[in-house]
Amino acid sequence: MPLETILLFVVADLMFCFTPGPATMVTVSHALPHGPAGGMRGALGPIVGVNIGNFIWYGLTALGLIALINAVPSVYAALRWIGVGYLIWMGFQMLKSANRKLANQSARKASFQRGLFNGLAVHMSNPKALLFYTAFIPPFIDPSGNLMLQFAILAALTIFTETTGLTFYAALASRARNLANADQAQPVFQKIAAVILLCAALILAWWNLTDSALQNVFNWPQGKMG
Repeated sequence: MPLETILLFVVADLMFCFTPGPATMVTVSHALPHGPAGGMRGALGPIVGVNIGNFIWYGLTALGLIALINAVPSVYAALRWIGVGYLIWMGFQMLKSANRKLANQSARKASFQRGLFNGLAVHMSNPKALLFYTAFIPPFIDPSGNLMLQFAILAALTIFTETTGLTFYAALASRARNLANADQAQPVFQKIAAVILLCAALILAWWNLTDSALQNVFNWPQGKMG
């Protein structure tokens, strides 16, 4: 793969990654309650989950299964709405636990696992991800070259840029906790994190409703949602 192609891909992908979306919001929601000392640790789960999602999407693309997903949109539409419902449920769970402290190791472990699953769920149910892998990736692939090698290079670059973008926003969220006393701010920031998750769910729901493929599944007239 030519160096100029790699550089162009990295620059373009960084623009995507630094544009806040549901994955960013989920990452921030896990970094915010932990404060400057543990914010990056709290964000690790979502970052790992999102990148596992990237790996899965690249695998599906390399195997040609993206075409199958596009051929049976009702299955993916259902998965996308399950993702929305899951984020809403997680948001309300965080609101309920706003006054609890993640003080022990088991709670931190559960937080990592929950963050990983949240990151994976939001990335796999994001309609923009399907668009990214069906429209953005193919122009960077040379059909006459080694396809698996090219997919591997692009996957590594995507994981790098995604991690860079999410880490940047997680660091900002962690620093925000310096504005208030950690103990007093815990319930407040937990509630803010819950609201961020709910907002991410609303964004995904809006994207689902305005997505033309999903409109076709439910036989909605084009342009009706606009």
